[in-house]
Parts: sequence; C-alpha cells; structure tokens
Amino acid sequence: DPLHRDTVMRGNLLFYVSMYDHLTQRGYARNIPGSPMCACSENMAVVTRADCTQTATTEATTLKWTASATSLDASIDIKSVKFNACTGLNANNNLEERVKKLESEGQVTTEVREAVQEVLVGSTAGKCNAAIEEFLGTKNITRKT
Repeated sequence: DPLHRDTVMRGNLLFYVSMYDHLTQRGYARNIPGSPMCACSENMAVVTRADCTQTATTEATTLKWTASATSLDASIDIKSVKFNACTGLNANNNLEERVKKLESEGQVTTEVREAVQEVLVGSTAGKCNAAIEEFLGTKNITRKT
C-alpha cells in the first residue's frame, strides 16, 4: 500500500537505521562479508535472524472545504517520528516475526514470507550451515567428503 505509514516513512527509516543508529551510535561501518551494506533481503547472505525497526508517527490532518469552489483540500502535518523495535507475531525486534505478522494481517503474501525465510533461516541447530551448503550447491560448489 503506497499510503501505508511503513511505505511513506521508509526513507526516514533507512536513514535512521543505516546512518544514525548503526553508524554513529553503534559504530557499524562495514558490511557483513558476502552481503552489501544495505539491500533487499534477496541480495543478502543467509543469517539466523535479523533485528527490525519500525516507525511510529504523530500526525494532524487538516481538511478545508470551500463551498464556493466545491473543493476539499487535505493536508497532513507530521508532528513527530519515533523509531521503535518492530512488533512481530510471536516476538518483537525480529524481522521474520514482523513478516509473519504482516502476513497474518494480509499485508504481505505467503510467497513474500517464504522468500524472507530463505534468507532468515532461524537458529535451529544446523539450519544456517544447511542453507549455506544449499546455496553453494547452486554454484556447483560442494563439500569434499
């Protein structure tokens, strides 16, 4: 939905996470080996989990009706933007759980959730290594036995 708060505020969120929080506050200045510093999940290396941040805004909407011109003008004034750990289906600050919640609300498809889960493989023993070996197999790289 192009008018959803997450879509409207995504540039602010990207700047906050990448430049403010991660670079200046935490000192993260390099990418994870094999992954770009910032990209869509399908371009990332497999990981067990990923943190997640979402926005919360306070807004005021003003509607102005002009009877003589029969026009209605609307304006939105964003009063504040806060950046919080995202809320997930079964856990907060977890991207996979956030996508599951969005799926349960009908905001993303099952295909999107499954695509995310190909990258966020979970922390069950052996899942990360299995995902890495599966990916390497698509490049004809196999473990010598």
